[in-house]
Amino acid sequence: MLKFYYPEHLKKDWLLHFSGFLTWSIITYLSLVNINDGTEFTLKLIALCCFYLLFFISITSKNSTDLIRKKIILFIQIILVLGLIKFGHYNLVEILLVLIATQLPAMFSRRQAMAVMITITAVHFFIEVEHRFIDTFFHVIIYFMLQVFGFSAIESIQREQKAKEELAAINQELLATRFMLKETSQRKERLRISRDLHDVIGHQLTALSLNLEVSYHKVPDDYKPRLKENLKQAKTLLTNVREVVKEMRNEEQFDLIATLTSLVEQLPNCHIKIENEPNINSLSLKQQLIFCLQEGISNALRHGKATEFILNFQLIDEKLQITLKDNGRSDVDITFGSGLTGMQERLAEFNGEVKLLSSINGHILKIEVEDCYD
Repeated sequence: MLKFYYPEHLKKDWLLHFSGFLTWSIITYLSLVNINDGTEFTLKLIALCCFYLLFFISITSKNSTDLIRKKIILFIQIILVLGLIKFGHYNLVEILLVLIATQLPAMFSRRQAMAVMITITAVHFFIEVEHRFIDTFFHVIIYFMLQVFGFSAIESIQREQKAKEELAAINQELLATRFMLKETSQRKERLRISRDLHDVIGHQLTALSLNLEVSYHKVPDDYKPRLKENLKQAKTLLTNVREVVKEMRNEEQFDLIATLTSLVEQLPNCHIKIENEPNINSLSLKQQLIFCLQEGISNALRHGKATEFILNFQLIDEKLQITLKDNGRSDVDITFGSGLTGMQERLAEFNGEVKLLSSINGHILKIEVEDCYD
C-alpha cells in the first residue's frame, strides 16, 4: 500500500500550509484563465509551478537544513514572483509575496527580514510605477503590510514553539538533576549511617565486650554463667552490627548501568542503548562518571534536543574509553564551557580526558580515564 509522505514536523501546522497551497492554486487559476497566447500561458504556468515547488521544498525542509541552500531557493522565488508581476495584468501575483514572507523567520532575524521585505517592496514599486505615483505607492504599501503580517504570524508561531522546546529541555534537565540529587543524598545518608554504626556503636560494643571479658575473670563463680551469657550477646550484637555495616558499604558498589538507565527512563521520550557492560573497579570513578554522563545527557537535551543515546565502554591500552552518542541537532556550536570543564576537573585524579565531537547525526562525548582500586 502506498503511503503519502508528510514530514513529521509539519503535521501540527498542516492547515497553515494547506491554506498556502490553496492561495497559490487560486492565484494560478485567475492569472492564467484569460490568457489566450499559448507561449505566455506556458511560460507563466511553468513559473508558477516552479514557485510552488520551491515553496514546498522550503517549508518541508527541517530547520537543520543547509541555510545557504534555503536562501538560494528563497531568492529564486522572489525573482519568479517579481518577474510575474512585471509581465502580469491583474495585480494578483503580488499575494505570493506573502508566502515568501512566511519563509523569512526560518532564515533571518527580524531586522534582516524587514530589510528583505523593504527591498522587495522597493523593486515592486519601481516595476509598477509609471505616471500613477501615489496610486502605485499605496498599492505597494498594502502588499508590504501583508508581508509584515505574514512574517509576524509565522515568527510568533516559531517563537512559541522554541519557548516550548526550551521549557521541555529545562524540565528534562530538572528531572535528571532531581534524580541525581536523590541518588546522591541517599548514598551519602547510607554512608553516614554505616560510618556511625562502625565508629560509634561498633567501638562501644567492642569496649563493652572487653569489659565483660575482664569482669568474667574477676567475679565469683556464681555470677560467671550470667556474665558469660551477657558477653555472648554483646559479641553477637557486635557481629550483627559489622554485618549491617558490610552490607551497607556493599550497596555503595552501585551498578553504573542500572543507575544511568534509571536516570534516562525518568526523562520523557528519551531512550538509551548500552552496547557493552563496563568492568570498573573504583567506586569513586563510578560516582564521578555518573555525574559526567548525567551532565553530557543534560547538555544534549538542552542544546541539541536529543532523544536517543548510545553508550559504549571499551578497555584500550589499560585505559577505559567511554563514548556517549546522541541524535541531537548537529548544527549546534561546540564550545568547551563550564559543563565540560567540570567533567575534566572531576576526572582529573583518574588522568581523565574529555572531548565533545560533532557527527552527522548529533554529537559524541568521549571520555578516557584510568581505572584503579579504592
